[in-house]
Amino acid sequence: MLGIDRTRVPQNPERFRDWAVVLGDTTISRGCHYWEVTVKRSQQFRIGVADVDISRDVCIGMDDNSWVFAFGNRCWNAMFANETTPITNIGQPERVGLFLDYDCKRFSLVDTQQHMFIHNMSPEFRGPVVPAFAVWDGELLTHSGLDVPEKLKPS
Repeated sequence: MLGIDRTRVPQNPERFRDWAVVLGDTTISRGCHYWEVTVKRSQQFRIGVADVDISRDVCIGMDDNSWVFAFGNRCWNAMFANETTPITNIGQPERVGLFLDYDCKRFSLVDTQQHMFIHNMSPEFRGPVVPAFAVWDGELLTHSGLDVPEKLKPS
């Protein structure tokens, strides 16, 4: 349902009601995980993780069942429960990484060029999570199945 004209599609309880949100098909409940997202073709989006059973009535970042990094109005923010925390000194890279250490409760936005953490969140997961993406314009391209870069691995 992206674009100017709303597409008529059958109702489905798995579909988000009013939001262009996609959940990944990989359930995460332990360990370290890393994926990257090419973001250069979008000016407004959210990328992160969400509880498997997140409500389909809200967008990711608006409730306490998702943890996201949002880009809009040329600014980055970390979002949880509709609260935003500005992220500075990042600009608009073409590609960003997401690092999740489920066991240590660390979720991070990553500089893919230097493999450095840009911003960290400390989520309190209540169960399994999945990657989550919302886009208002353009497109996002995900790169999954990547190894955790050595510089990011816990010591």
